[in-house]
Amino acid sequence: MNRLKTILIKGQVIFPGEVIGFSADDREKLKVQLEAYDNDEELFLLRFKSDDDTERKDSAYTETNGVIAKVESVNEKDNGVTEVLVRAVRRGKLKSMDCISPNEYEADVEEYVESKEGFDRMIRSLHLTMRGYSDVNERFRKNFLNDLLAVKSLPELLDGLRLALNLNYEKRKIINAAKTPIEESMLLMEIMSEAIDRKEISDRIKSEVDKDISKNQRDYILREHLKVIQNEMAKNSGYENVTDEYEEKLENIKLSEEYKEKLKKDILRLNTSANNGPEGNVIRTYLDTVFEMPFGKNSEDINDILRAKKILDEDHYGLEKVKDRILEYLSVRILNPDGNSPILCLVGPPGTGKTSIAKSVAKALGRKYVRISLGGVGDEAEIRGHRRTYVGAMPGRIVEAIKNAKVENPLLLLDEIDKTSRDYKGDVSSALLEVLDGEQNKTFRDRYLEIPLDLSKVLFIATANTLDTIPRPLLDRMDIIEISSYTENEKFHIAKKYLVPKEIEANGLKDVQISFSDKAIRKIIHNYTREAGVRNLSRRIGDICRKCARESLEGKNSFKISEKSVFKYLGKEKVRYDEVEKEPKVGVVTGLAWTSVGGDTLSIEVNIMSGKGTLTLTGNMGDVMKESAGIAKSLVRSMAKEYAIEDDFFEKNDIHLHIPEGAVPKDGPSAGVTMTTAIISAITGKKVRADVAMTGEITLRGRVLPIGGLKEKLLAAKLAGVKTVCVPKENEADIAELSNEITDGLKIVYVSDIREVLDVALVK
Repeated sequence: MNRLKTILIKGQVIFPGEVIGFSADDREKLKVQLEAYDNDEELFLLRFKSDDDTERKDSAYTETNGVIAKVESVNEKDNGVTEVLVRAVRRGKLKSMDCISPNEYEADVEEYVESKEGFDRMIRSLHLTMRGYSDVNERFRKNFLNDLLAVKSLPELLDGLRLALNLNYEKRKIINAAKTPIEESMLLMEIMSEAIDRKEISDRIKSEVDKDISKNQRDYILREHLKVIQNEMAKNSGYENVTDEYEEKLENIKLSEEYKEKLKKDILRLNTSANNGPEGNVIRTYLDTVFEMPFGKNSEDINDILRAKKILDEDHYGLEKVKDRILEYLSVRILNPDGNSPILCLVGPPGTGKTSIAKSVAKALGRKYVRISLGGVGDEAEIRGHRRTYVGAMPGRIVEAIKNAKVENPLLLLDEIDKTSRDYKGDVSSALLEVLDGEQNKTFRDRYLEIPLDLSKVLFIATANTLDTIPRPLLDRMDIIEISSYTENEKFHIAKKYLVPKEIEANGLKDVQISFSDKAIRKIIHNYTREAGVRNLSRRIGDICRKCARESLEGKNSFKISEKSVFKYLGKEKVRYDEVEKEPKVGVVTGLAWTSVGGDTLSIEVNIMSGKGTLTLTGNMGDVMKESAGIAKSLVRSMAKEYAIEDDFFEKNDIHLHIPEGAVPKDGPSAGVTMTTAIISAITGKKVRADVAMTGEITLRGRVLPIGGLKEKLLAAKLAGVKTVCVPKENEADIAELSNEITDGLKIVYVSDIREVLDVALVK
């Protein structure tokens, strides 16, 4: 380590071999340089980190790397100016720096090269990169390459390479910041590699431009050659001309003469146009699409209602009302095949088997099955197709589905019809009106095809998770079949009969002894899934089967999945069921809600505080639920005298209504009675029975209106330990249709007025 006098510089980066000049009309300003010249001493040149800030002159404001230099000459000019030339000799690293006096500094400097490990390998890499760089830089190849390749010392090679590359100021700063010769070598190779890449890209662009200049001439020649080749291939296949094949297909297609004439004109245009040009390709694509359409081709229906019933029973457990409705529908089609059958729409939560029912119907009738997913589709052209005048035009999904089915009468599943969207490109649901109308779809005209297509023979089945988002005109064209949530017992039988065998086969365990106990299946259903359908249940069984598959390859031959071993394969329980309060409380009421994954309990809490009559709502409520809260407050105010509520109570007190789990969105009118009960309980101080739950929409006059999703709500009530449920009187017929498995253990109270609810719920 050396102790050297230090000069601070800005705006320049100095490397070994380079010269920097200092000049001043006052020799005192060059005192350090002149003393070093007189005493034959070395100096340390150090650069400020910033070119703008030189007020602070300590090591925190300087670079770590600098150069050790020698004063080469001192010249006195005639005008009194002294000029000092300093040559950088080698690089050094700053360890510490002290200010001796104003504008005089000394620094402890160590050598830049601490170790020579890896130098030989890096020299070889630099040589290889320099050869590549010389191919794209003629000046470097002529003036520097050979001399640099002869250098065997890495620091010396770097000194020469820095000068040869003629680096700009910004790159010199980056190079100067390198901590070791190895790091500096990597930076210099990166600079040379970038130059090589730029040259390659430039050459490639130039080559492409040159190609484009003669592209038109070349394309013309190729098109002519291709035309000759295609005609020769047509001759080899028995046709004199490439259009002869289309003319033969035209003779056999089952279309009216009007549309045959139009197709003849297209074939003639193809024959006279550049066969492989833009126009020829458009015509060819259109003709191929038309001739692939199954005009007049129909599959033969299997009109056996007993067979259909057997297939539905084999493929699906339970769903008796759904299967009965489908069998009724099929019976009508068998007896009146020419009649306009309604469009079926299967509505239910995810995973309840809507798509698989459609497949079973297709299987029962012996029809081709095709599916169109409408989720997220917002472009009307997806249904009606694009006009041929557009670039990249194609037929709509309906035409594509029938073309793929290769018959005019497939079973076409319109999946997720409730998830279509509407944007500036049109309304998909409006386009579907014609498709699903038996009076209009006999002459459905796709914009691309431009030939009427008879859709009356197609058996349409739609699926949806909810009816709320389906426009009313479209809903009126469909016959709704609701598929409700499965009970735990139904899930058990589905898992045992269908899911377990399916997952065992899917995971390659057919030849392995594996069995699931009944208790294990029930535990998976109750503690590891929470859904209306069985999709997640199938996944959890699959998880266990995959783990067993791995263990079988490790030597285990048999598996018995018991209730205790479920934890081993699936970990801790994933589902927690909210239980109702154990003791009656003021202002806390249990409601029932329907969600996309089934029913759920909804705890509603109300607090009363001194204030100015403000109603505060929290818990991520939707607009409909907020309106229900407002109605509940107004209803309570109108009933103030009945429940001995003071006249000025609502002017002096605030009401805060909260639904826990604020991160979960909630909406719908069915919490109206629950909110009203909670508000009255909080105001009057009367406790609400803990074992009572309720659901129903409320009016300003206190009437309780009917709601949906009763099956799911009652199942949720049972799981939560509810004993008594208040439901709207008008839903009594819906309750009567439910199985005893759902209603057993529940006392169901039918109510038509809020006062009846309060009589049941409030503790006397």
